[in-house]
Amino acid sequence: MNIRRKLATGLVVSLCGLTAISSHAEAQHYSPEPMCKTTDSQTGIAAQAHQQIADTPRGPIAYYRLGKGSPLVLVTGFRATLTEWDAAFLTDLAKYHDVIVFDNRGVGRSEPNANTFSIEDMARDTAALIDTLHLLQPTVAGWSMGGAIVQQLAIDSPASIGKMVLLSAPAPGSFGTPVSPQVEAVLSGKPGVGLRDVMGVLFPAADVDEASRCFKQDMFRPADYGKHPISAAVTAGQTDALRSWEANDAAGQALRAVRIPTLVMSGNDDSVVLQKNAEALKRLLPNARLLVVNAGGHAMMYQYPTGLARTISSFAGQQEH
Repeated sequence: MNIRRKLATGLVVSLCGLTAISSHAEAQHYSPEPMCKTTDSQTGIAAQAHQQIADTPRGPIAYYRLGKGSPLVLVTGFRATLTEWDAAFLTDLAKYHDVIVFDNRGVGRSEPNANTFSIEDMARDTAALIDTLHLLQPTVAGWSMGGAIVQQLAIDSPASIGKMVLLSAPAPGSFGTPVSPQVEAVLSGKPGVGLRDVMGVLFPAADVDEASRCFKQDMFRPADYGKHPISAAVTAGQTDALRSWEANDAAGQALRAVRIPTLVMSGNDDSVVLQKNAEALKRLLPNARLLVVNAGGHAMMYQYPTGLARTISSFAGQQEH
């Protein structure tokens, strides 16, 4: 083979490799959106929201219901209350969906029948809420630990879900890359950890100053929610749940049989749940699409609320009202 043919063959092989990589993940670029939104969440969607309690077989679950359209259930993450969804993100989703946000067991007014905190427990709670509210195959979206809960829900109760969205979600067992001890220490709520420290792991370095000024203002803050600090028992229980998830190879194998249409989204600047987790989920789930958000951090719904909501609505199926 002459040198020109060798070079041409090498180029073809390289291009084929690039195609394989690019077909695995799609790059998503959003226009920059300012934090510190001009409309305070208290005068927007949060002002119209009223807390409700669903009396499920697994105990009462506190939730809010926003907008009209196709049902969309949002499952929040580690040591988070339902207020930690970005208000502008929820506002845009509620233009097209019946959005349900709720507190996981032990948080706020959600009181489980049993004082345990496994991912399986929280998945069953979510299934019970869906059933109690008579939701017909909703799209279920989970952020961070909430993404692990949604994966378990898909394994245990696939008929409960129409589609699923995994935002900055950890892959199970050896398929995933665990959160680093340094990041875990910041997010665990230990004394001496300040807001800026938390913002430093939730957002890319370029956005930390703005996030430190704006995060609390941009949260979903209904007037009737009250103050609900995360207890030490919940922190310990959720920490153990995530460590068990990191060892759960059986869940990873079970995901191979889950055929629910899935949108996996990861920020390429997420220092909490590394992008490798999203790539693993794309390989495990046979009907998944992976979008990697340029300059996206772990809490990218605060960075790109409109763009992210538009992507999720398009995937879930819009029904404007």
